[in-house]
Amino acid sequence: MILVNARHLLVGVTSVRCASLLEAASVLFVNAAWAVPEECRDAVDSCNSAISDLSDALHRYSSCLGGSNGRDDCSIEFSALRSAQDDFESAVSSYETECN
Repeated sequence: MILVNARHLLVGVTSVRCASLLEAASVLFVNAAWAVPEECRDAVDSCNSAISDLSDALHRYSSCLGGSNGRDDCSIEFSALRSAQDDFESAVSSYETECN
């Protein structure tokens, strides 16, 4: 599987469910029909791992928002989400360098 064109994820939208945000990210996968160099395979693995981490962080942030009732600003969860987004952007950059 190779990640295609998934650079930005809307992380500031709080009124949208986690699944909707992931859909908005336009994360698309295609099967590779050609031999892929090892560096590209590593970059694909990094992208897939970053997507998983980002999904988990988004779920935790969304859960915090849903249960905060104004008592928790969810800043810890948002910080983790922002970090996961940064890691995702780095992984996409590596993919673009190694696989194109």
